[in-house]
Amino acid sequence: MSEKSNSPISILNDFTRSYIKKTQNLVEFNFGFKVDDNWFTIHIKKDATFEICEQKPYKDEFSFITDAETLSKIYTKKMAAMTAMGRAYWNDSTPLDFINFDKIPKDINPLTFIFRYFTIDEPEKIKLGKEYARIVHGGYAIPMIYDKGLRTGWYGIEKGMIINEKENQQTNPFPTLVIAIRGKGQVKIGGKEYLFEDGDAYYIPKNISHSFYTHEDEGLEFIIIMYGEEA
Repeated sequence: MSEKSNSPISILNDFTRSYIKKTQNLVEFNFGFKVDDNWFTIHIKKDATFEICEQKPYKDEFSFITDAETLSKIYTKKMAAMTAMGRAYWNDSTPLDFINFDKIPKDINPLTFIFRYFTIDEPEKIKLGKEYARIVHGGYAIPMIYDKGLRTGWYGIEKGMIINEKENQQTNPFPTLVIAIRGKGQVKIGGKEYLFEDGDAYYIPKNISHSFYTHEDEGLEFIIIMYGEEA
């Protein structure tokens, strides 16, 4: 296959080269990448070299599953990889999905690897706004930094939207800090409603129900920080 500027193999070369360049203590491992009906196997080596073969992994390796349009959106920064993977439930289908999650080497943090692999910038930058988001949990969502004990994200809601409308989505087994950055709306914490507007921050203890909505035409945007051993 000849490499064109936005062909899948060219994009995967750029992602892999960038990841190796900015990663210390490289761990050697293989992973697969299916783009539409085409399979690739990527081999990252300890000596900071790599190989990409146009074939399916020989065994059940961790693999990404996507389509050429989504891959191009991630590459051109129209959508972050973590946004393409955002889901309300673990078994939800997403534009960028994966299989064999348990095959990632134990000395690699999976979420850190995913964020760094697909973010070519250094320093790494994330674009915020509904045009870069997908609707998850009832609102526009952009997952940001995920690491051990830490999850962060941007949310935006418009009039009529409700984040965490379903009761089984309303609690987390870890504390949460929410910070409004634009607009005005409401947050319901433990069954009580509070004003939530630009400049407000609320701490939500673990296992306490919470949801967000707005009746304002301008909508509401906020940052969410979830942390602790279960995050």
